[in-house]
Formats: sequence, structure tokens, C-alpha cells
Amino acid sequence: MTLPKFDKHNEIKGNYSINQARDMVGKTIASIDIGVAESHPRLHQRELLIISFTDGTKLAISIGSNVQNVISALNHNGKVDLKPNDFHTDLDLTWQR
Repeated sequence: MTLPKFDKHNEIKGNYSINQARDMVGKTIASIDIGVAESHPRLHQRELLIISFTDGTKLAISIGSNVQNVISALNHNGKVDLKPNDFHTDLDLTWQR
């Protein structure tokens, strides 16, 4: 399968949490836990991935979004009655082998 391509017109800012991914370089994975994150009325349903490394550190990868902003704007207009947990997101894993 083809890996997704980077958008050359959007840049990763220094405060984006994805920058922490570089800290995985050189680490050895001990285990991986997968599941659905605990629900919360102000959040969408989301998948969760926790990577445990042999040095005792762990990295959780979950999905964030602006769904609360969208819901607020739509509900403010009185046109819909949506809640953030009406939406579901997932992690899309793609291997290149």
C-alpha cells in the first residue's frame, strides 16, 4: 500500500505535539496496547494507541480535533442537535513493506 504524502504547503509548528514523535528514534518497543479511549461528553469517540518502550517510557497516540468548535457553531444556529460523541475518529495505519 502507498504511504500518505506530506502536504508541502503546510508546516509543522514548534508547539505541535507531533514533534514529540522524533523522541522515538533509537528506542526499542516492548509492547503496544490498542483500544478505544474512555468517553467524555465533550469529545468524539476515538481510538487510542499506547507504545511502551524497553526504557520504561510510554507514548500515547490519540486523535484530537476541532469537533467541539464545529458542534458549537452548528448548534448555535439552531439547525442541528449534535454532540461531540456523535462523531467517531480512528487512526489510519499504513505500512510500506
